[in-house]
Amino acid sequence: MMTLDPKNSNEQSINRSSDVAPGQPQNSQKRPSMELKRFLPEFRLPRKRSSIAVLAVVSALAIAGSASVAGSILMKSNAPPAKAAKIVPVATVTVQPAQLAPIPDVLELTGSISASDPLSVGSSAGGLVITQVNVEEGDYVKKGQVLATLDSSVLRAQLAAAEARLQGAGASVVKATQPNRPEDIGSFEAAHKQALADVQNKRAMLEQAKASRMLAHNNAIRYANLLKEGAVSEMEAQTKSTEADTTNSTVRAAEDNLDAAQYAAQQAANRLEMARQGGRREDVTISRANANESAATVQQIRAQIEQTIVRAPDDGLITKRFAHIGDVSTGGKTLFEMIRRGEIELKAQVSQEDISRLSNGQPAEISDGIRSAHGTVFQISPTVDTSTRLGTVRISIPKESQFKTGMFVKGKIARGERSALVVPNSAVLADNDVYYVFVNEDGIAKKKQVTIGARVKELAEINSGINPGEQIIVAGAGFLNDRDPIAIGK
Repeated sequence: MMTLDPKNSNEQSINRSSDVAPGQPQNSQKRPSMELKRFLPEFRLPRKRSSIAVLAVVSALAIAGSASVAGSILMKSNAPPAKAAKIVPVATVTVQPAQLAPIPDVLELTGSISASDPLSVGSSAGGLVITQVNVEEGDYVKKGQVLATLDSSVLRAQLAAAEARLQGAGASVVKATQPNRPEDIGSFEAAHKQALADVQNKRAMLEQAKASRMLAHNNAIRYANLLKEGAVSEMEAQTKSTEADTTNSTVRAAEDNLDAAQYAAQQAANRLEMARQGGRREDVTISRANANESAATVQQIRAQIEQTIVRAPDDGLITKRFAHIGDVSTGGKTLFEMIRRGEIELKAQVSQEDISRLSNGQPAEISDGIRSAHGTVFQISPTVDTSTRLGTVRISIPKESQFKTGMFVKGKIARGERSALVVPNSAVLADNDVYYVFVNEDGIAKKKQVTIGARVKELAEINSGINPGEQIIVAGAGFLNDRDPIAIGK
């Protein structure tokens, strides 16, 4: 058997160690060699198997060294982590989920009070002085009540003259019933002859006008042809054309004159015939026609005098008085404004979605913050404005409600119930008309801007900004800022 020489083994270890450059630190992979150096002197192996034994021992020691290093690394990786800093909640709050719930479907609207049927009262008589005003603004008047009076002295003088003419026309009727005298028949004959002569004269003038028109038209055509040939100027041709057009007007005037002369001749013939037959029927007819005309004039002046008295067209409330004593009236000028029967209303603009859910007869609550009244929807606009997509709703208001025209009011119309996303009122906060809520997200208060709708008792409707199921912070929300840590209380 061979004995392993410890001396030689130590030299081999030293030689392997000397492979490291001077000054370079030996790493952990060199440690098995040092362990082998200490271990080898204690073994005695046969010489023939010394190489195999040495290799076995070296391998065992290398495995042991690697296991030692791995165990050290594993022990370091299993060390407990360092503790993070603890987050301190800003406040303890309560939360409640945003949820869908039925709420009263109330349409809120705004508008101004106005007259349901405003009336403008005036007089068609112009140029007359106002002599009397009998009512003031705020007076309630009855139909036919005298509101103001205009000066009618001139019209009354005209009425007296017309009544006198009417009396004379009546006397002419009586006179016309008397038999015709020979001298009267002679005057009718002369008048008839004069009318026939006038007809002949007008006919001759018509023939002359027609001849002139023919000549002017021929000249216009001739000059138009010469203009094409360049023989005359355009101005000369235009002059002839204008003369032709003028002759057309002359012919028409001559025709009208002839018609008038023929009509006058026919009337003269009728009067002559009636005179020869006694003449009393025609005289009576003419006299009665004159009398009827005078009577119509009297009625007209009396109507004008009636127009100087300004009366209320219906029961109502006087809202404006523009009439003052001494003013001169103008035809058609408004002297008074009134609300017919004192009926007032609220006209409000609503969206096309809301107007489709309204109907006549629905009750409404009207208020201006001081007074309130119960109203009724009585008219819904049949059309919607194409630019604004809004329609008009008219709500009647009792006249004893103490509302005045021009007041700005708010109205509410109940339409049953509807489903809406709601949160507690106390959870909704505001900053310069911007509304927001705080939502719990894993212990962090997140600020979210929302738009609100109706407020019903302790709930607020949320139109946008959050979703159903989100945890809304209720109690303590007013003390939070965005992303503050929180604790959830019971």
